[in-house]
Amino acid sequence: MMAVHPGSILKEELKERGISQKNFAKYIEMQPSHLSEIIKGKRSVTKPVADKLEDVLGIPSIDWVNLQTRYDYDTQKNEERLISETAAYEEYRDYSQIFDVKTLIDRVGFSSVLYSDIISFLKQTFKLPEPARLSVQTTGFFKKSAKVGKDPRMIMTWMLLSRQFAYSSNLKNVYQYNRIGELIPQISLILHENSNTIDRLTDKFAEFGIVFGVVNKVDGAAIDGYSFEYDGHPCIIVTTRYDRIDNLAFSVMHELGHIKNHDNEECRVSLEDYDHESPEEKAANAFAADALIPDAIWKKVPEVQLSPVRIQRIYSEWAERNGYNKWIALGRISHETGMFKFRNDISRRIS
Repeated sequence: MMAVHPGSILKEELKERGISQKNFAKYIEMQPSHLSEIIKGKRSVTKPVADKLEDVLGIPSIDWVNLQTRYDYDTQKNEERLISETAAYEEYRDYSQIFDVKTLIDRVGFSSVLYSDIISFLKQTFKLPEPARLSVQTTGFFKKSAKVGKDPRMIMTWMLLSRQFAYSSNLKNVYQYNRIGELIPQISLILHENSNTIDRLTDKFAEFGIVFGVVNKVDGAAIDGYSFEYDGHPCIIVTTRYDRIDNLAFSVMHELGHIKNHDNEECRVSLEDYDHESPEEKAANAFAADALIPDAIWKKVPEVQLSPVRIQRIYSEWAERNGYNKWIALGRISHETGMFKFRNDISRRIS
């Protein structure tokens, strides 16, 4: 906010009328140095001075007094704003060490030149505690790449976006842990059918009181899925950074496994152990594989020589005969053998 001193108005008025400051000082019976200080904003326009300005210039005394009052008010507010902005900038800087503030506000479409506005928006929208209380080691479970995308700031950035998605979900259905066994085969069926998949998953999870959604990945955070609890509801958020049904299926079931295995429990995700799967992660992997294609059935799949072409053909035929999505079967083969060179077709995309 620009604080405009009445002295600057007086200067322009004298210039318009062609009156020198020296002569005007004589007209209002004021020392030229005092008039100069008023014009430079170093001295206030008092009521007596305003009366003299009215006598000579014809501009009402009350207008000059109001200009001075407004200037004093704006100056005080600017000083308060400067103090507030300085404090907000320090907080902004502290938050920026933990997550990427610019990416966060860009993704939700917020913009402001004031740090105080940005900090207020962040705290309200993302329910942030003070920076000192916000840690990268946060409650929840991740399914992530063990090789790339390990920037803790960017992981936290995506995590906050995911939580904000949950905050705005307004899910009404009550979550009941004892119904999760009923949910698992229904989710598996939706994934194998791969038709209108994201919408169907969203609706089915909501029916059971679970928040589900897609939050696009951010650079530097190679995360496929994240599960946590908010307001009594388990939440599963995925990135779909690979537009492939096998990746989505495993990510969704992996996080559902965490919900099943850790009902009402908290787990601190350690980024230092990013390259080594914890027992909780290994258990979720095993659950996901069995929930998508039961281990007892998977043991009966035909043995095939390690040839990508033969494996793709035989396992695709086996999956279709047994009512499974061929890409989910091939994805499991890839995970178990490290063989990823299968020829893609459009049916692998998330429908």
